[in-house]
Amino acid sequence: MHPAATKFTPFARLAWQASGYIIAAGVFLAAYIDWRPAAILFTFSDLLFIVGAVALLFASRMSLRPLGNSTAYWYFAVSVMLLGLFLGSMINGDPVRWLIATIQYSFGLIILPILLINQGQERTHLFARAQIAGVVMLELGSIAMLVIFKGDYEELKIFGQEFVTGTGRLSSLLADPNWNAAVIAMTLPFLYYFRVRRLIGQFSFYFSLSILFTALVLCASVTGTVGAVLASAIFVIVGRIRISRMLVLVAVASTALFIVSRSELPQAFQNRVAPAFESGDLELAGTYTGRIALIREAWNMTGNTMIVGLGADQFRVVSVSKAPVHNLFLLLWTEGGLPAMLAWLALMGILVSRASRAVRINRLDGAFALSVFSAFFVFSAAAPHMYARMWVVPLFLALAPALALKEEKDFSRTRL
Repeated sequence: MHPAATKFTPFARLAWQASGYIIAAGVFLAAYIDWRPAAILFTFSDLLFIVGAVALLFASRMSLRPLGNSTAYWYFAVSVMLLGLFLGSMINGDPVRWLIATIQYSFGLIILPILLINQGQERTHLFARAQIAGVVMLELGSIAMLVIFKGDYEELKIFGQEFVTGTGRLSSLLADPNWNAAVIAMTLPFLYYFRVRRLIGQFSFYFSLSILFTALVLCASVTGTVGAVLASAIFVIVGRIRISRMLVLVAVASTALFIVSRSELPQAFQNRVAPAFESGDLELAGTYTGRIALIREAWNMTGNTMIVGLGADQFRVVSVSKAPVHNLFLLLWTEGGLPAMLAWLALMGILVSRASRAVRINRLDGAFALSVFSAFFVFSAAAPHMYARMWVVPLFLALAPALALKEEKDFSRTRL
Protein backbone atom coordinates (compact mmCIF):
# COMPACT_ATOMS: atom_id res chain seq x y z
CA MET A 1 0.00 0.00 0.00
CA HIS A 2 1.36 3.43 -0.96
CA PRO A 3 1.98 5.82 1.95
CA ALA A 4 -0.64 8.23 0.70
CA ALA A 5 -3.33 5.60 0.21
CA THR A 6 -4.88 5.65 3.68
CA LYS A 7 -5.69 8.18 6.37
CA PHE A 8 -3.68 8.40 9.57
CA THR A 9 -5.00 7.65 13.03
CA PRO A 10 -3.05 9.46 15.79
CA PHE A 11 -1.12 6.30 16.64
CA ALA A 12 -0.46 5.51 12.99
CA ARG A 13 0.77 9.08 12.42
CA LEU A 14 3.22 8.74 15.30
CA ALA A 15 4.42 5.36 14.04
CA TRP A 16 4.82 6.76 10.52
CA GLN A 17 6.87 9.74 11.68
CA ALA A 18 9.02 7.61 13.96
CA SER A 19 9.69 5.04 11.24
CA GLY A 20 11.22 7.68 8.97
CA TYR A 21 13.83 8.75 11.50
CA ILE A 22 14.53 5.18 12.60
CA ILE A 23 15.11 3.98 9.04
CA ALA A 24 17.23 7.06 8.33
CA ALA A 25 19.37 6.16 11.35
CA GLY A 26 19.72 2.66 9.90
CA VAL A 27 20.88 4.15 6.59
CA PHE A 28 23.34 6.39 8.43
CA LEU A 29 24.92 3.35 10.12
CA ALA A 30 24.71 0.95 7.16
CA ALA A 31 28.43 1.27 6.44
CA TYR A 32 29.42 0.81 10.10
CA ILE A 33 29.66 -2.96 9.75
CA ASP A 34 32.03 -3.47 12.69
CA TRP A 35 29.44 -1.93 14.99
CA ARG A 36 27.44 -5.04 15.79
CA PRO A 37 26.31 -6.71 19.02
CA ALA A 38 27.60 -10.17 18.03
CA ALA A 39 30.14 -11.86 15.77
CA ILE A 40 27.48 -12.65 13.13
CA LEU A 41 26.60 -10.16 10.39
CA PHE A 42 23.82 -8.44 12.31
CA THR A 43 24.65 -4.80 12.92
CA PHE A 44 23.04 -1.97 14.85
CA SER A 45 21.94 -0.69 11.45
CA ASP A 46 20.06 -3.94 10.84
CA LEU A 47 18.40 -3.63 14.23
CA LEU A 48 17.21 -0.13 13.36
CA PHE A 49 15.84 -1.34 10.02
CA ILE A 50 13.84 -4.05 11.81
CA VAL A 51 12.44 -1.55 14.32
CA GLY A 52 11.60 0.80 11.45
CA ALA A 53 9.83 -2.02 9.62
CA VAL A 54 7.72 -2.74 12.72
CA ALA A 55 6.83 0.96 12.96
CA LEU A 56 5.76 0.93 9.29
CA LEU A 57 3.54 -2.06 9.98
CA PHE A 58 1.87 -0.23 12.87
CA ALA A 59 1.38 2.75 10.58
CA SER A 60 -0.10 0.49 7.87
CA ARG A 61 2.20 2.20 5.37
CA MET A 62 4.32 -0.70 4.08
CA SER A 63 4.36 -1.01 0.31
CA LEU A 64 4.98 -4.57 -0.87
CA ARG A 65 5.50 -3.45 -4.47
CA PRO A 66 8.57 -1.20 -4.17
CA LEU A 67 9.66 -1.83 -7.77
CA GLY A 68 6.23 -1.27 -9.24
CA ASN A 69 5.35 -3.59 -12.12
CA SER A 70 8.80 -5.19 -11.87
CA THR A 71 8.31 -6.32 -8.27
CA ALA A 72 6.92 -9.77 -9.12
CA TYR A 73 9.86 -10.45 -11.46
CA TRP A 74 12.24 -9.26 -8.76
CA TYR A 75 10.78 -11.60 -6.13
CA PHE A 76 10.82 -14.49 -8.62
CA ALA A 77 14.50 -13.93 -9.49
CA VAL A 78 15.48 -13.77 -5.82
CA SER A 79 13.56 -17.01 -5.21
CA VAL A 80 15.31 -18.79 -8.10
CA MET A 81 18.71 -17.69 -6.84
CA LEU A 82 18.01 -18.92 -3.30
CA LEU A 83 16.51 -22.15 -4.63
CA GLY A 84 19.69 -22.84 -6.59
CA LEU A 85 21.78 -22.33 -3.47
CA PHE A 86 19.33 -24.53 -1.54
CA LEU A 87 19.68 -27.49 -3.92
CA GLY A 88 23.45 -27.27 -3.85
CA SER A 89 23.51 -26.99 -0.08
CA MET A 90 21.18 -29.97 0.45
CA ILE A 91 23.02 -32.25 -1.98
CA ASN A 92 26.64 -31.18 -1.71
CA GLY A 93 27.01 -28.55 0.99
CA ASP A 94 25.88 -27.36 4.38
CA PRO A 95 22.14 -26.57 4.88
CA VAL A 96 22.98 -24.31 7.84
CA ARG A 97 25.13 -22.09 5.61
CA TRP A 98 22.24 -21.92 3.12
CA LEU A 99 19.88 -20.78 5.87
CA ILE A 100 22.29 -18.04 6.90
CA ALA A 101 22.80 -16.89 3.30
CA THR A 102 19.04 -16.96 2.68
CA ILE A 103 18.29 -14.79 5.71
CA GLN A 104 21.00 -12.32 4.70
CA TYR A 105 19.96 -12.10 1.03
CA SER A 106 16.24 -11.94 1.88
CA PHE A 107 16.84 -9.06 4.27
CA GLY A 108 18.96 -7.17 1.74
CA LEU A 109 16.99 -7.88 -1.45
CA ILE A 110 13.39 -8.07 -0.17
CA ILE A 111 13.02 -6.20 3.12
CA LEU A 112 15.25 -3.22 2.35
CA PRO A 113 13.58 -2.26 -0.97
CA ILE A 114 10.27 -2.20 0.91
CA LEU A 115 11.73 0.15 3.53
CA LEU A 116 13.71 2.44 1.23
CA ILE A 117 11.70 2.74 -2.01
CA ASN A 118 8.25 4.20 -2.65
CA GLN A 119 8.31 6.24 0.55
CA GLY A 120 7.66 9.68 -0.92
CA GLN A 121 10.07 12.44 -1.97
CA GLU A 122 10.56 13.88 1.51
CA ARG A 123 11.64 10.54 2.94
CA THR A 124 13.73 9.69 -0.12
CA HIS A 125 15.73 12.88 0.42
CA LEU A 126 15.96 12.22 4.17
CA PHE A 127 17.39 8.74 3.57
CA ALA A 128 19.79 10.01 0.90
CA ARG A 129 21.04 12.72 3.28
CA ALA A 130 21.59 10.03 5.89
CA GLN A 131 23.67 8.04 3.37
CA ILE A 132 25.87 11.05 2.63
CA ALA A 133 26.21 12.10 6.28
CA GLY A 134 26.92 8.58 7.51
CA VAL A 135 29.70 7.88 5.02
CA VAL A 136 31.29 11.36 5.19
CA MET A 137 31.38 11.28 9.00
CA LEU A 138 32.75 7.74 8.96
CA GLU A 139 35.58 8.69 6.61
CA LEU A 140 36.27 11.99 8.37
CA GLY A 141 36.56 10.22 11.72
CA SER A 142 38.73 7.50 10.19
CA ILE A 143 41.12 10.02 8.63
CA ALA A 144 41.32 11.85 11.96
CA MET A 145 42.18 8.62 13.78
CA LEU A 146 44.87 7.82 11.22
CA VAL A 147 46.46 11.21 11.85
CA ILE A 148 46.16 11.04 15.64
CA PHE A 149 47.58 7.51 15.87
CA LYS A 150 50.03 8.10 12.99
CA GLY A 151 48.72 5.05 11.15
CA ASP A 152 49.94 2.65 13.85
CA TYR A 153 48.38 -0.74 13.04
CA GLU A 154 48.36 -2.08 16.60
CA GLU A 155 46.98 1.06 18.25
CA LEU A 156 44.24 1.47 15.65
CA LYS A 157 42.95 -2.03 16.46
CA ILE A 158 40.91 -0.46 19.27
CA PHE A 159 38.50 0.74 16.55
CA GLY A 160 38.39 -2.60 14.73
CA GLN A 161 40.62 -5.56 14.04
CA GLU A 162 41.24 -4.38 10.47
CA PHE A 163 40.58 -0.64 10.85
CA VAL A 164 43.79 -0.23 8.90
CA THR A 165 45.59 -3.14 7.26
CA GLY A 166 49.16 -4.15 7.88
CA THR A 167 50.12 -2.45 4.61
CA GLY A 168 48.49 0.81 5.68
CA ARG A 169 45.23 0.63 3.70
CA LEU A 170 42.17 2.21 5.32
CA SER A 171 39.36 -0.27 6.03
CA SER A 172 37.64 1.92 8.62
CA LEU A 173 34.66 0.11 10.18
CA LEU A 174 34.03 -2.04 7.10
CA ALA A 175 36.77 -4.60 7.88
CA ASP A 176 38.10 -4.45 4.31
CA PRO A 177 39.65 -1.54 2.36
CA ASN A 178 37.93 -2.61 -0.87
CA TRP A 179 34.55 -2.55 0.87
CA ASN A 180 35.35 0.90 2.21
CA ALA A 181 36.24 2.06 -1.29
CA ALA A 182 32.99 0.57 -2.61
CA VAL A 183 30.92 2.59 -0.15
CA ILE A 184 32.76 5.75 -1.18
CA ALA A 185 32.31 5.05 -4.90
CA MET A 186 28.56 4.49 -4.47
CA THR A 187 28.14 7.58 -2.26
CA LEU A 188 29.83 10.06 -4.61
CA PRO A 189 26.81 10.20 -6.99
CA PHE A 190 24.62 11.13 -4.01
CA LEU A 191 26.76 14.23 -3.54
CA TYR A 192 26.56 15.08 -7.24
CA TYR A 193 22.79 14.56 -7.31
CA PHE A 194 22.18 16.73 -4.26
CA ARG A 195 24.46 19.47 -5.57
CA VAL A 196 22.78 19.60 -8.99
CA ARG A 197 19.38 19.80 -7.32
CA ARG A 198 20.75 22.49 -4.99
CA LEU A 199 19.86 20.40 -1.95
CA ILE A 200 23.38 20.85 -0.56
CA GLY A 201 25.43 24.03 -0.31
CA GLN A 202 28.66 24.64 -2.19
CA PHE A 203 30.88 24.51 0.90
CA SER A 204 29.30 21.29 2.17
CA PHE A 205 29.63 19.75 -1.29
CA TYR A 206 33.33 20.49 -1.71
CA PHE A 207 34.16 19.64 1.89
CA SER A 208 32.38 16.27 1.64
CA LEU A 209 33.91 15.61 -1.77
CA SER A 210 37.43 16.24 -0.46
CA ILE A 211 36.86 13.88 2.49
CA LEU A 212 35.60 11.07 0.27
CA PHE A 213 38.41 11.44 -2.27
CA THR A 214 41.03 11.52 0.48
CA ALA A 215 39.59 8.37 2.03
CA LEU A 216 39.45 6.71 -1.40
CA VAL A 217 43.18 7.30 -1.86
CA LEU A 218 43.83 5.91 1.62
CA CYS A 219 41.89 2.75 0.71
CA ALA A 220 44.36 2.12 -2.14
CA SER A 221 41.75 0.09 -4.00
CA VAL A 222 42.04 -0.26 -7.76
CA THR A 223 38.46 -1.54 -8.04
CA GLY A 224 37.23 1.30 -5.85
CA THR A 225 39.04 3.89 -7.95
CA VAL A 226 37.64 2.41 -11.18
CA GLY A 227 34.15 2.30 -9.67
CA ALA A 228 34.35 5.92 -8.52
CA VAL A 229 35.62 7.17 -11.89
CA LEU A 230 32.99 5.18 -13.81
CA ALA A 231 30.13 6.31 -11.56
CA SER A 232 31.22 9.95 -11.85
CA ALA A 233 31.56 9.74 -15.63
CA ILE A 234 28.16 8.11 -16.10
CA PHE A 235 26.46 10.72 -13.91
CA VAL A 236 27.99 13.59 -15.89
CA ILE A 237 27.51 12.06 -19.35
CA VAL A 238 24.03 10.56 -18.96
CA GLY A 239 22.81 13.51 -16.90
CA ARG A 240 24.32 15.98 -19.41
CA ILE A 241 25.81 17.91 -16.52
CA ARG A 242 27.90 20.98 -17.28
CA ILE A 243 30.91 21.06 -14.99
CA SER A 244 31.36 24.38 -13.18
CA ARG A 245 34.62 26.29 -13.39
CA MET A 246 35.17 25.82 -9.68
CA LEU A 247 35.00 22.05 -10.00
CA VAL A 248 37.37 22.13 -12.98
CA LEU A 249 39.83 24.24 -10.98
CA VAL A 250 39.62 21.86 -8.04
CA ALA A 251 40.20 18.85 -10.33
CA VAL A 252 43.18 20.51 -12.04
CA ALA A 253 44.68 21.53 -8.70
CA SER A 254 44.22 18.04 -7.32
CA THR A 255 45.87 16.49 -10.38
CA ALA A 256 48.78 18.91 -10.16
CA LEU A 257 49.16 18.13 -6.47
CA PHE A 258 49.15 14.41 -7.31
CA ILE A 259 51.96 14.85 -9.84
CA VAL A 260 54.09 17.20 -7.73
CA SER A 261 53.72 15.38 -4.41
CA ARG A 262 53.76 11.78 -5.64
CA SER A 263 56.27 10.90 -2.93
CA GLU A 264 53.87 12.20 -0.28
CA LEU A 265 51.01 9.92 -1.31
CA PRO A 266 50.24 6.96 0.96
CA GLN A 267 52.67 4.11 0.30
CA ALA A 268 49.84 1.62 -0.23
CA PHE A 269 48.37 3.82 -2.99
CA GLN A 270 51.79 4.13 -4.65
CA ASN A 271 52.33 0.38 -4.52
CA ARG A 272 48.85 -0.82 -5.55
CA VAL A 273 47.00 1.79 -7.58
CA ALA A 274 49.38 4.27 -9.19
CA PRO A 275 51.51 1.70 -11.12
CA ALA A 276 48.42 0.07 -12.64
CA PHE A 277 46.99 3.40 -13.87
CA GLU A 278 50.32 4.72 -15.10
CA SER A 279 51.25 1.58 -17.04
CA GLY A 280 47.77 0.31 -17.93
CA ASP A 281 48.86 -3.13 -16.70
CA LEU A 282 46.31 -4.60 -14.28
CA GLU A 283 48.80 -7.23 -13.17
CA LEU A 284 50.47 -4.46 -11.19
CA ALA A 285 47.22 -3.78 -9.32
CA GLY A 286 47.34 -5.19 -5.82
CA THR A 287 46.09 -8.78 -5.58
CA TYR A 288 45.07 -8.99 -9.25
CA THR A 289 47.12 -12.11 -9.98
CA GLY A 290 45.70 -14.05 -7.05
CA ARG A 291 42.14 -13.09 -7.90
CA ILE A 292 42.56 -14.11 -11.51
CA ALA A 293 43.78 -17.51 -10.31
CA LEU A 294 40.60 -17.91 -8.26
CA ILE A 295 38.47 -16.85 -11.23
CA ARG A 296 40.15 -19.45 -13.44
CA GLU A 297 39.60 -22.09 -10.78
CA ALA A 298 35.91 -21.17 -10.52
CA TRP A 299 35.49 -21.15 -14.30
CA ASN A 300 36.93 -24.65 -14.49
CA MET A 301 34.36 -25.80 -11.92
CA THR A 302 31.34 -24.44 -13.79
CA GLY A 303 31.19 -27.44 -16.10
CA ASN A 304 30.25 -29.57 -13.08
CA THR A 305 27.80 -27.07 -11.56
CA MET A 306 25.46 -26.33 -14.47
CA ILE A 307 22.37 -27.51 -12.55
CA VAL A 308 23.39 -28.30 -8.97
CA GLY A 309 26.09 -26.24 -7.32
CA LEU A 310 28.42 -26.80 -4.41
CA GLY A 311 26.13 -25.11 -1.90
CA ALA A 312 26.24 -21.75 -0.12
CA ASP A 313 29.72 -20.71 1.05
CA GLN A 314 31.26 -24.00 -0.14
CA PHE A 315 33.60 -22.66 -2.82
CA ARG A 316 36.12 -21.66 -0.17
CA VAL A 317 35.95 -25.20 1.23
CA VAL A 318 36.90 -26.94 -2.03
CA SER A 319 39.15 -24.22 -3.44
CA VAL A 320 42.88 -24.83 -3.55
CA SER A 321 43.34 -21.36 -2.05
CA LYS A 322 40.64 -21.92 0.60
CA ALA A 323 39.10 -18.56 -0.32
CA PRO A 324 35.91 -17.45 -2.11
CA VAL A 325 36.24 -16.31 -5.70
CA HIS A 326 35.94 -12.53 -5.86
CA ASN A 327 33.40 -12.55 -8.65
CA LEU A 328 29.77 -12.86 -7.58
CA PHE A 329 28.61 -14.22 -10.95
CA LEU A 330 31.04 -17.13 -10.86
CA LEU A 331 30.52 -17.64 -7.13
CA LEU A 332 26.77 -18.04 -7.60
CA TRP A 333 27.34 -20.29 -10.62
CA THR A 334 29.64 -22.63 -8.71
CA GLU A 335 27.65 -22.59 -5.45
CA GLY A 336 24.09 -22.38 -6.76
CA GLY A 337 24.34 -23.66 -10.32
CA LEU A 338 23.73 -21.79 -13.56
CA PRO A 339 20.09 -20.91 -12.61
CA ALA A 340 21.32 -18.99 -9.55
CA MET A 341 23.76 -16.98 -11.63
CA LEU A 342 21.14 -16.26 -14.31
CA ALA A 343 18.75 -15.14 -11.58
CA TRP A 344 21.33 -12.63 -10.35
CA LEU A 345 21.76 -11.37 -13.92
CA ALA A 346 17.97 -10.97 -14.08
CA LEU A 347 18.06 -8.84 -10.93
CA MET A 348 20.72 -6.63 -12.50
CA GLY A 349 18.67 -6.43 -15.67
CA ILE A 350 15.59 -5.25 -13.77
CA LEU A 351 17.58 -2.46 -12.11
CA VAL A 352 19.16 -1.32 -15.39
CA SER A 353 15.79 -1.45 -17.15
CA ARG A 354 14.06 0.74 -14.55
CA ALA A 355 16.96 3.21 -14.43
CA SER A 356 17.20 3.41 -18.24
CA ARG A 357 13.47 3.98 -18.53
CA ALA A 358 13.81 6.87 -16.08
CA VAL A 359 16.44 8.55 -18.26
CA ARG A 360 13.80 9.15 -20.94
CA ILE A 361 11.47 10.83 -18.43
CA ASN A 362 13.79 12.58 -16.00
CA ARG A 363 17.39 12.44 -17.12
CA LEU A 364 18.90 13.41 -13.77
CA ASP A 365 17.04 10.75 -11.80
CA GLY A 366 18.03 8.14 -14.36
CA ALA A 367 21.66 9.25 -14.35
CA PHE A 368 21.72 9.05 -10.55
CA ALA A 369 20.40 5.49 -10.55
CA LEU A 370 22.71 4.33 -13.36
CA SER A 371 25.83 5.87 -11.80
CA VAL A 372 25.35 4.15 -8.44
CA PHE A 373 24.41 0.91 -10.20
CA SER A 374 27.60 1.06 -12.29
CA ALA A 375 29.77 1.19 -9.16
CA PHE A 376 27.77 -1.67 -7.64
CA PHE A 377 28.15 -3.73 -10.82
CA VAL A 378 31.91 -3.17 -10.93
CA PHE A 379 32.20 -4.59 -7.44
CA SER A 380 29.89 -7.51 -8.20
CA ALA A 381 32.60 -8.65 -10.61
CA ALA A 382 35.25 -8.25 -7.91
CA ALA A 383 33.55 -9.33 -4.67
CA PRO A 384 32.09 -12.51 -3.14
CA HIS A 385 28.54 -12.66 -1.72
CA MET A 386 27.04 -9.15 -1.57
CA TYR A 387 24.36 -9.43 1.09
CA ALA A 388 25.94 -6.97 3.53
CA ARG A 389 23.69 -3.91 3.75
CA MET A 390 26.46 -1.49 2.80
CA TRP A 391 26.13 -2.85 -0.77
CA VAL A 392 22.39 -2.60 -1.33
CA VAL A 393 21.33 0.42 0.75
CA PRO A 394 22.88 3.03 -1.62
CA LEU A 395 21.72 1.00 -4.62
CA PHE A 396 18.05 1.10 -3.65
CA LEU A 397 18.21 4.69 -2.41
CA ALA A 398 19.56 5.80 -5.79
CA LEU A 399 16.80 3.90 -7.59
CA ALA A 400 14.01 5.45 -5.50
CA PRO A 401 13.78 8.81 -7.39
CA ALA A 402 13.87 6.97 -10.73
CA LEU A 403 10.92 4.84 -9.68
CA ALA A 404 8.94 7.81 -8.35
CA LEU A 405 9.36 10.03 -11.44
CA LYS A 406 7.49 12.91 -9.85
CA GLU A 407 9.89 15.71 -10.72
CA GLU A 408 8.95 17.63 -13.85
CA LYS A 409 11.69 20.26 -13.84
CA ASP A 410 14.55 19.64 -16.28
CA PHE A 411 17.90 19.77 -14.48
CA SER A 412 19.93 18.54 -17.44
CA ARG A 413 21.62 21.93 -17.94
CA THR A 414 22.33 22.61 -14.27
CA ARG A 415 25.95 22.80 -13.24
CA LEU A 416 27.79 20.87 -10.57
